[in-house]
Amino acid sequence: MKLGLVCISEQLKSVDKENSFRTMTRKRFNDLTMMHNRNYAIKELSKRISKNIEVTSLIIKHCEKKGIAHYRLTCAGFPLLTDPTLNLSFNALDNASGIKKQLICLGAQIKKSPISIGSHPDQFNVLASNNKKSVSKTVKELDFQASIIDMMGMPKDYTCPINIHINASPNDKKANLEKQIKELGERFYKGFKKCSSSIRNRLTIENEDKGFFSVKHILIFHQYIKNTYNVSVPVCYDNLHDECNNTCGNSLEKNMNLCLETWPKNIDPVFHWSQGKKDKPRSHRDYFSTNYFPPDAHREIKWECEVKAKDYAICQLLNEKHLKNDVGKS
Repeated sequence: MKLGLVCISEQLKSVDKENSFRTMTRKRFNDLTMMHNRNYAIKELSKRISKNIEVTSLIIKHCEKKGIAHYRLTCAGFPLLTDPTLNLSFNALDNASGIKKQLICLGAQIKKSPISIGSHPDQFNVLASNNKKSVSKTVKELDFQASIIDMMGMPKDYTCPINIHINASPNDKKANLEKQIKELGERFYKGFKKCSSSIRNRLTIENEDKGFFSVKHILIFHQYIKNTYNVSVPVCYDNLHDECNNTCGNSLEKNMNLCLETWPKNIDPVFHWSQGKKDKPRSHRDYFSTNYFPPDAHREIKWECEVKAKDYAICQLLNEKHLKNDVGKS
């Protein structure tokens, strides 16, 4: 059972609050510029970004020590660099060459470790949007996130996936399903083509907890893109989203296996494992229920665990699995 940590290590934070990612708001950047000057603000931003790379390195070591097999990079590690109002860029950072060396070292560390990585940019990234400005903003953001992973020297394939929601609906909701899929597929592919090869070779799409893109529809969408444009975009299966938005009546295990078939045979898929609250099914719990394990499949899957207690919950689940295995052997 390969489990993955999402962005933050609560265990490392409990040891030392300095083991936390640093962000900066647009307001703070502008305030620093007014109080001092723009170079000062950039220097402060650069310090935070450098610190975020250090924290990522600590988390990779921590995952290896705890038996956590996968890590989802935070997309907040490089704040403000794609903000259209600030005219910033990676190369404009103070000591950009030093930060790039940090990224190269981080990539080398990951390659030497058994830990794989992935990324999940925020939900405002919508390639199939009707709004051209939103699509342009999405392409810019996705290309930037991919460029950071490229600087780390990571493979440009699905061993390092960048996952997004489609997060769009057909204009004509009364049209038949074929027309709806065609419309969304055309919109998505127009945005997809504008992305760099670093994105196109890593991009995966996820079933959603409400709206159009249930497992049923995202699989039809996947097949449409493959048949029409000769592009295969793997589906990242999310069990909680499937529980909340199951439009086909299949068991969760069957839907998981259907999504599994969208991935290349030689690559371990990266899926999402979570559990909802009883009173708010779409909200992630702090911890998993006892023995709430991902289902077995005919191939290895890496499950990013979307629960609020983060690595505390993962370690609890791993310990339960070990205990169960030990009991089975006795």
